[in-house]
Amino acid sequence: MSEYRIARPEEKDACIELANYVFSTAHCPHDFETLIPKVYGEGVDSAFIHRVVADENGKLRAQIAVLPEKLMVAGHPLRAGFVGTVSVHPKARGEGHMKRLMQDWLKEMQETCDIAVLDGQRQRYEYFGFTRGGIQIRYTVSSDNIRHALKQTDTRGISFVPLSEAEGAAEFMCRQNEKRPSWVTREPENVLAIAATANEKAVGMKKDGVLAGYLLTCNEGKEIREMAVEQPEDMEKAVKAYMEYAGTEEIMIFSSAYDCILNKCIGRFAESYSECPSGMYQIFDFANVLEAYLTLKQRTLGLMPGEFSACLDGQPVTARVTENGVRVERKALPGAVTLDKQQAQQLLLSGYGRYMDVPAPAGWFPLPVFWFTADSF
Repeated sequence: MSEYRIARPEEKDACIELANYVFSTAHCPHDFETLIPKVYGEGVDSAFIHRVVADENGKLRAQIAVLPEKLMVAGHPLRAGFVGTVSVHPKARGEGHMKRLMQDWLKEMQETCDIAVLDGQRQRYEYFGFTRGGIQIRYTVSSDNIRHALKQTDTRGISFVPLSEAEGAAEFMCRQNEKRPSWVTREPENVLAIAATANEKAVGMKKDGVLAGYLLTCNEGKEIREMAVEQPEDMEKAVKAYMEYAGTEEIMIFSSAYDCILNKCIGRFAESYSECPSGMYQIFDFANVLEAYLTLKQRTLGLMPGEFSACLDGQPVTARVTENGVRVERKALPGAVTLDKQQAQQLLLSGYGRYMDVPAPAGWFPLPVFWFTADSF
């Protein structure tokens, strides 16, 4: 008979072995210890974040992990659960294990999280209440763009080294992370492991021999998944110098919609850009999430003053935006629209929501939710 429970401390290796086997069989060879070292690296106690199914012999047949993260969004603290390592042994599929594990996690997260995050096939996770949404911007920059638009940009004094070899790298990364208008908590003792998530390569940028920025790259250096520079005027120098350092004719740069400095800079010379969803989400506390991300949007992208009132998945909310800020109350005005969970999340998170017949001030939605790969799971 199958047993559904939290993994025991001594089962961490068994969780890794199951994940490696399932993902390697279904896709390409996986090594979760190097793929997600912040969770599965040596010495990391992570068994407790796994809900597992064990057979009558104690062998793990399925698992889902949820990594709790602390967020700061425009000064508002939010609790997030990052869902990952969804693994069902091929011989145990069709027995309802994923459904049961996900339901157990969602029941717990309703009490412990404001929002849940995952990456996966849309319809598969819509069955469990998740909605694809958020905003991610992808820029394509070619060597021709650099040669013409940044012809006068002087990159003398700019150099690159593996970030782990740069003095004070961990503290620098944490400091730059917390300058963002929205950030996931990173601690100096594990930030370099975080930077290695999903096989990303962390590159430190030095200016006249002093650490002045960093880039998290992947796909053989042809993608920049995260970039931070201490001085905004060095951003163009960083991109131009990095392309020469990497020896690539084209790169893709990922950005959040609310990173106005980066978007203004890269948008000046990029060949093209596209906006796309940044993940799949499920909101548990609509008032908290709405207040945090409307505040973020007002402070970065700008919002027209206005009022929005609705009952979202049974939770009444009224949001007001004035020149003094954002305020969200846990009550709905008479005649407020009523939306179920999927409708509410589609309105707040997805570009498709703009076509819904819901009275909302122009430009309020979708919310600019975004996580870097390094913070995902």
